[in-house]
Amino acid sequence: MGNYILVYLICFLIFVAWLYYEQRKRQKMMQKASDDFWAREEEANSTRLKDISHLPLIQIDPAELPAPDTTDASVLLYVGKLREAIQNPMIDLSEYSNTDLKLAYGVGNFKTLSDYDENFSNFLLILTNLARTCAQAGLDADARDCYETALRYGSRKASDYEELAQTYLRLDCPERVSQLIADLDQSDYPRKSTLIEKLKDVLATYQ
Repeated sequence: MGNYILVYLICFLIFVAWLYYEQRKRQKMMQKASDDFWAREEEANSTRLKDISHLPLIQIDPAELPAPDTTDASVLLYVGKLREAIQNPMIDLSEYSNTDLKLAYGVGNFKTLSDYDENFSNFLLILTNLARTCAQAGLDADARDCYETALRYGSRKASDYEELAQTYLRLDCPERVSQLIADLDQSDYPRKSTLIEKLKDVLATYQ
């Protein structure tokens, strides 16, 4: 009995020592990550202004935009907002963190580039809002065009994929959903397996 208690005590002490070691290691890793972040942020905030004239702004021809033939006030409201949005300078900087952006182009360009990126996000948001409004108005072909345009210009929202798939089915085009799934499978979309399963579920509802 005494030997059993001794073995148990030794195992318990080993476990406590291991747990303490792991906690210390995790704390050191977290501290290093924090130190590295603030070191990069300090460097970013002292990075000199760099030339951004070469950056390719997103230029959108109004002829590329969906033009629903309707008198629906809500649809026309978003059409007007969309045409206003494309007049603003836009660039997709979604792959940059704020720190990366300042390191790459200088802290003096941060506000300008952030505005350009926000303009692009606003453009995509208006486009998908127009798509939903068209769908609510029974304009499924126009809704399809809006979603396809949003994805073509880089929307990464899972809801845009799902709603486009649903729109394809309302237009009796299940093969387009299958193609959407195939294209997604070949892409670098993050966590694409989850989205693909959702699109397969949408497709399974087609009768």
